[in-house]
Amino acid sequence: MKRPAAALIVAMAVWPAAARAEAPPAPPVTVTPLASATSTASGQPIGFPAGPGRVVVAEYVIAPGARLPVHRHPYPRIGYVLQGTLEVVEERTGRVFSYKPGDVIVEVIGAAHFGRNTGSDPVRLVVFDTTPADVEGNVTLEK
Repeated sequence: MKRPAAALIVAMAVWPAAARAEAPPAPPVTVTPLASATSTASGQPIGFPAGPGRVVVAEYVIAPGARLPVHRHPYPRIGYVLQGTLEVVEERTGRVFSYKPGDVIVEVIGAAHFGRNTGSDPVRLVVFDTTPADVEGNVTLEK
């Protein structure tokens, strides 16, 4: 019985210290960039309003098969898809942009477009608008 114990002691002595060490603790804060853009999905440069402004953050939930009205954004709007499948269609060109969970949307500015849920699950997305303090982020073009 002494041999197995002695073998274990020898094995522990020669085992690399790194292999015995516990994994380092996770850092208390991690930052993972999700996107960086200087232009919208359609290639327009992104500019910001001068003077006092505001940021509005909203969660959108779009039912399966639902379609948003045609609208435009006079200022930058960024979205982050949490769930579902979203298509955004530019009215003038018919160009279609498709988004899924984890995608960042840098929406077109000033161009008429609409979004629609093309999947079987609700679309959930968080939207960030940056506007002058007294201006809405959306202009609805169809009723």
